[in-house]
Amino acid sequence: MALRWGILAVLTATAAFASPAPTPKAVVHERRSAQHTTALAKRDRVPRADVFEMRIGLKQQNLDRGYELLMDVSDPKSPNYGKHWQREEIVQMFAPAEKTVETVQNWLASSGVDNGRHALTASGGWLVFNVTVEEAEKLLDTEYWLYEDEDGQISAGCDEYHVPSQLSEHVDFVYPGVVTADSKNSDSLKRRRSLKATRDKSLRRGGNTKRQQSNCSDVATPECIAALYSIPSADKAHPNNSMGFFQKGSWYQEKDLDLFFETYAPNIPQGTRPLNLSINQAVWHYNEDDRYVSQPDEADLDLDIAYPIIYPQTTTVYQVDDEYYNLYSSNGYFGIFNTFLDAIDGSYCNYSAYGETGDNAQYDASYPNNKTVIAPGRPEPFDPGTYKGERMCGVYEPTNVISMSYSRAESTFSVNYQMRQCNEWMKLGLQGVTVVASAGNSGPLATRQCMAGNYGSFWASHPGNCPFITTVGATMLQSNGSQTVAKIEGWASSGGFSHYYPAPEYQKSAISTYFEKHDPGRSSMYNSSGRGFPDISALGKNVAVAVLGELDVADGTSAATPLIGGMFNRINEERLAVGKSTVGFVNPVLYANPDIFNDITTGDNSICTIEGFYAVEGWDPASGLGTPSYPSLLETFMALP
Repeated sequence: MALRWGILAVLTATAAFASPAPTPKAVVHERRSAQHTTALAKRDRVPRADVFEMRIGLKQQNLDRGYELLMDVSDPKSPNYGKHWQREEIVQMFAPAEKTVETVQNWLASSGVDNGRHALTASGGWLVFNVTVEEAEKLLDTEYWLYEDEDGQISAGCDEYHVPSQLSEHVDFVYPGVVTADSKNSDSLKRRRSLKATRDKSLRRGGNTKRQQSNCSDVATPECIAALYSIPSADKAHPNNSMGFFQKGSWYQEKDLDLFFETYAPNIPQGTRPLNLSINQAVWHYNEDDRYVSQPDEADLDLDIAYPIIYPQTTTVYQVDDEYYNLYSSNGYFGIFNTFLDAIDGSYCNYSAYGETGDNAQYDASYPNNKTVIAPGRPEPFDPGTYKGERMCGVYEPTNVISMSYSRAESTFSVNYQMRQCNEWMKLGLQGVTVVASAGNSGPLATRQCMAGNYGSFWASHPGNCPFITTVGATMLQSNGSQTVAKIEGWASSGGFSHYYPAPEYQKSAISTYFEKHDPGRSSMYNSSGRGFPDISALGKNVAVAVLGELDVADGTSAATPLIGGMFNRINEERLAVGKSTVGFVNPVLYANPDIFNDITTGDNSICTIEGFYAVEGWDPASGLGTPSYPSLLETFMALP
């Protein structure tokens, strides 16, 4: 059964309402915002005899305890440190209460939708049933319309709907409703590349000869990185400790890996490859030279940096979404991570929280995908390589460390959309998964585009604004071997404060000290009580890579993130070898041990003539806690139970 926004094929209605009981006082449960009203043009009423699948998202329980529960297994002072949860225990903890399920079922039965017509999904988050449009309109005291967006996409839904007042605390979301469902009558879309998720890196030519350690500020080879952070060669490979990488539209090239290994890491055998896991894809682009479809730079970069740190440990690449959403969609579909999270946690596919249930039709990809496109020279609609299977839910296990070098400004998405997703990062932490994400390359601003509209406010980056992720900034090597905040013309390591999330308890002392001793002023431009980022930093300038058959160098927090992820993967390896758990969510340990970091006290992240934040003693929004020493990091985590 499809779980995504797709209205079912029109059927002939056979079910009829039973005689309904008197309806309790109903209240507006959800109403379309003015922004969304102007984005959709109302067309015709949906025929009342049409039948579709309705879903009622049930409110989850214990969401307010998420931070408390995660700290119980992540705080180094907790007696339960490292006692991570099983996935089933997490689902049970946050599933809707029995009273919620019973209350909504009783309402449906009293309204003529008896128990034989609806079912509770396996996750416990939805009640699902087929209704006619006429039934749905009576049930929700509303009218269903067809809407058309600016690209000609037709969808069905309503402007607002009602539920009995006593159900408001139990019902999170009704679909389709204010969130519309795609109709099968959409026009074909013209081909153009979608607005890509920001990959937090840039590539520059680095020459074709191996550089020695003396030139590390020019080309930072694996040898340079190992020396800089005192990382010894790895000698263990636990079968359940592969390092994971999120990729979207970037495909590594085998020839590039072999070139890099041959040049910079000869201890890694030629032919060493990741495990490739596809999520909602119909076409692969590994080993293709066409940069329009394969874009190998990010994928090559991640593996080039991580492999020399962790080998003989293995790697896993999660490659996300089909050709339509990565190359052709004119709607943009700015969402980055939800379909990935669906694939590693089946309960997330239907999870309801903060008024969001399942993937979001405005931001996220939808499957099965039967959309067609037209392109220059191809006026007839064609299939660009869409995934026509059911959305992949819970088909893969998460790796112990997940490195993500993609981000957007937090202002891109609604608060509720991000909070629901942030809860999922919290749940991964409960399972013992470490998630590291790049801070971004736009200094304190939302983007690197130097235009007046970006100068009014400082914005955090998504998903690193979530307090359950370890956000990584970038440094650069100076000629004397010291590190400073990475910044050159055109980009600067991102840092600042979230407008959406308050500072978590584990970070409050560090932020308070920063403002007491180094108040940067200009408080109207940022949220001084918000979650601060980055958490830590690592080298992110002139890092050696091999891309499209040539040796290059790469810049950005995208380079620093897999470096940090590799260190945590190594620490997991050592803990597993002595029978301990993985490190899981690491931020509470990091902030409790600031002395294990090399404090960055020079540089700033100013960009576009806008003054940013400066690196100072202690935590700061330019470099976080600083850069790690691997031996100190290892010693700290090995000392924990």
